[in-house]
Amino acid sequence: MKKCQVASVEDAPIQAGTRVLVRVDYNVPMTVDGAISDDKRMVDSLPTIRFLLEKGARVILCSHFGRPEGKPEPQYSLRPVYEHLQNLLPDVVVQFAPSTVGAEVLQQVNAMPDSSVLLLENTRFTKAETDNDPVFAKQLARLGDVFVNDAFGTAHRAHASTVGVANYLPSYAGFLMEREIHYLSQITNKPKRPFTVIIGGKKASDKLPLARKLAGVADNLLIGGCIAQDWQDDGIKHRAKIYLAPDKGLDISPATVKAWQPLIAKSRTIFWNGPLGQFDVDPKNGAGTRAVAKLVAESKAVSVVGGGDTAAAVKNFQFTHISTGGGAALEFVEGTTLPGIACLQKKGEK
Repeated sequence: MKKCQVASVEDAPIQAGTRVLVRVDYNVPMTVDGAISDDKRMVDSLPTIRFLLEKGARVILCSHFGRPEGKPEPQYSLRPVYEHLQNLLPDVVVQFAPSTVGAEVLQQVNAMPDSSVLLLENTRFTKAETDNDPVFAKQLARLGDVFVNDAFGTAHRAHASTVGVANYLPSYAGFLMEREIHYLSQITNKPKRPFTVIIGGKKASDKLPLARKLAGVADNLLIGGCIAQDWQDDGIKHRAKIYLAPDKGLDISPATVKAWQPLIAKSRTIFWNGPLGQFDVDPKNGAGTRAVAKLVAESKAVSVVGGGDTAAAVKNFQFTHISTGGGAALEFVEGTTLPGIACLQKKGEK
C-alpha cells in the first residue's frame, strides 16, 4: 500500500512499557437488548492494536459512544463494548476503566502489564470532550506517552480526544486511518478512468453539494434514491454524464439496474455513497441497492464505498474498501481538511 503523508504508527517510538493512547471509533450499532449488531469498526481497529501489543506497549483505548448529554448515562456506557473486545482479543489482558480521566484512571494505567489493553469509559460523558477543552485534553494526554488516532469516523470532529491530545503528545496515524486516507485519496487525486460515482440517500442537503462537485471530475454520475428527485440542472457543463434513476418508488427498478450495468462494468474507479432506495426505512427496499452492489463487486474497478447506511446496505459484498466513516468520508472527498488528520505529524517529522 502506498504510504500516506501523515506519520505512521510504524514510525512511532514504541517499546515495551510505552503507554500508547489510541483513539478508536467504537460507536457501534446495538440491538434493543444491548448486543453489538455490527462490530466492523472494532475488527478494523485490531491490526493497530495487535501491532502495539507485539511491541510490548500498554494500549489505552478511548472512544465515544452515542450522544450522551455531556454526563454519564448508563445506556451509553462502553462496558458492553469492552466485553465484546475481550472476545476479539481472547489471548490478551483487557481491562475497563469506569472513568475517562482522573487519578484513579492514571493509577490503573500505570499498573497495567506490558502488552495489555485498557478501554476507557465514554469520552462524551463530559461536555469537555466535544468542546475540545484543553484541560480535559491535557488530562487525557497524561495517560499516554504517544498518541495514535485510528478513528477515521470521527476525524471530522475537532474534539479533545481527536485533536486536543495531539497538542501534548507525539501523534501518529493508525493502520485503519492510513488505509482510509490511501483509498479515499484515490478518489480525489487522479482516479483511474472511467471514473463512476454513485450517489443515493435521502438527505439532499448533504448529498447534492457532493454530487455537483464530483460531477466536475467524474465520467459518469449515477443518482438514485430521494436525491434523484431533487436534482436540478444547474446550467453548468459538467465533465460527467449524469444518469438520474427515474424510479419514484421505495427502490430503484430492475430496468434502472440494467441500464447502469454497462457503465459500471467499464469503470476503473467507482465511488459510492448512499443507498439507492429507502433502505433506512425498511431493508426490504434494498433489492436495487444490492443488485448494483453485485455489479460493482464483480467489476474490475477500484471500488470505494462511503460509510453509514451505504456500508450497512452492501456489507455482504466485496469491495476494494468500505469506509468506516460516513460524514468523514463525505467531507474528505469534498476536499475538506479534517481536523483529526490535520493535527497528526507529517511523514518525516521528528
